[in-house]
Amino acid sequence: MGKIKCVVEECKYNENQLCQAGEIEVRSSGSMSVMTSDGTACDTFTPRE
Repeated sequence: MGKIKCVVEECKYNENQLCQAGEIEVRSSGSMSVMTSDGTACDTFTPRE
């Protein structure tokens, strides 16, 4: 898998602004059709402990 930039400091998979999750799931955040990244959400997000 390529490098995935992540700027969500609260996610446990974020290390130095790179996602370290083994798999990543991204979905639309509400509507069925999106036109920009603003309409998407990372379902892999897991809060840090």
